Amino acid sequence: MVPGLIPIETQIAAMEQRWPGFALVQRIGRRAVWGGTLDPVCKRYRVRIGYEVPLAIENFSIINVQPRVQVLSPLLERHPEYEEGPIPHVYVNRAEQSLPYLCLFDPFNGEWTPSDLLAETTVPWAARYLYFYEGWLLTGKWSGGGRHPTQEELDGTQRTKAIAAV
Repeated sequence: MVPGLIPIETQIAAMEQRWPGFALVQRIGRRAVWGGTLDPVCKRYRVRIGYEVPLAIENFSIINVQPRVQVLSPLLERHPEYEEGPIPHVYVNRAEQSLPYLCLFDPFNGEWTPSDLLAETTVPWAARYLYFYEGWLLTGKWSGGGRHPTQEELDGTQRTKAIAAV
């Protein structure tokens, strides 16, 4: 394994130690999928986290290799009339449109890399997202911060980093 890329075995061990309620439900090569529950305030959410360690020789972007977090139940509610609606800070999941991927960090500002443990970043960030999501459901306003990437960033044509609003 190349320095900086955390092996999937290390990610699995860290998840088992820090989040024993998250079960490893699939392991294929460099890919692992966990399932568990998070209880931010009012509701209990069943979530799935999928992650594949990139190969060192791959020319990857963080947006393509980031962990994928989905809320399996209850499904995230859609409210197009709310601020940041219909669902705030998610990526479209073309395969399962009712299960979007949570946007937990700014992939263009180095907030997460493959050298970070999911147990220390992704799971706490998912809990934080759900905390603010519950507030959004009650008030119609998103208080969780974040920003939307520009089209240039998504296309890979912007070379400079933008400043994140928090």
